[in-house]
Amino acid sequence: MIRKIVALTLIVVFFSCEKWSKVECETYIAECYSSSLDSAFCECSLEKIKTKFSSLEEALHNEEKLPEIFLGCQN
Repeated sequence: MIRKIVALTLIVVFFSCEKWSKVECETYIAECYSSSLDSAFCECSLEKIKTKFSSLEEALHNEEKLPEIFLGCQN
């Protein structure tokens, strides 16, 4: 689980713009899949992050909240 949290936190760090665009969502999903995480987890974590934070910048400023969000996506 720690590996998943670290991997997804690093993925989020790579984003640099202020809005969730289609390209950013697709990139997040692609990176998540390449981290050997299952599709249900990747989709769930993306939706939860988008719901919790209005922009990628906001998510990056609140990285300490990401593990809690990701835990909600456990199978």
